[in-house]
Amino acid sequence: MNKLVVLAGVPGSGKSYFSSTIKKIKTSHVYVISSDQLRKEIGGAQSNLNYEELVWKIFLDLAKAYSSDKDGIVVLDATHINSDFRVDRNKVLRPFFDETYLVVWNLDHLVVSNQNLQRDYPIPPEAMNMFFNKFQMPDEKDKSFFDHIIYINNSDIAPAIEALNLEVNKE
Repeated sequence: MNKLVVLAGVPGSGKSYFSSTIKKIKTSHVYVISSDQLRKEIGGAQSNLNYEELVWKIFLDLAKAYSSDKDGIVVLDATHINSDFRVDRNKVLRPFFDETYLVVWNLDHLVVSNQNLQRDYPIPPEAMNMFFNKFQMPDEKDKSFFDHIIYINNSDIAPAIEALNLEVNKE
């Protein structure tokens, strides 16, 4: 059974850490698609927003391609700050996956701001404030689209990993 896992949280909340942890637990059949990584590869820097149309086309095309792995877990690592973005952008992917998950980081502004400062490329404080002001918690649209919604209310990602029912590879 393949799974689509959409991550939602402001920059620095722990989405990429979560993705890398999943890859360490289950070393094969995990495909992480990162909007920041695509921006870096296409435009030379994750902050380069000049190629957004191409970034999101590749983002979705990769997800569709990886969906052919029927044991696969495709993780979409991007902010996904509002319901329209989470659902409307990803609705083209829904037919390709057996189960869909939304993992939402609901962390304190100060905690995330401090975590942001630990990143290789911290987001400026004014941009962080914009992300916090625009971030929307899941609504009815999300609840009708995703099979499972998992909330991370502190920095403990273990319950979210457990909810994904990952089988550790023995290869």
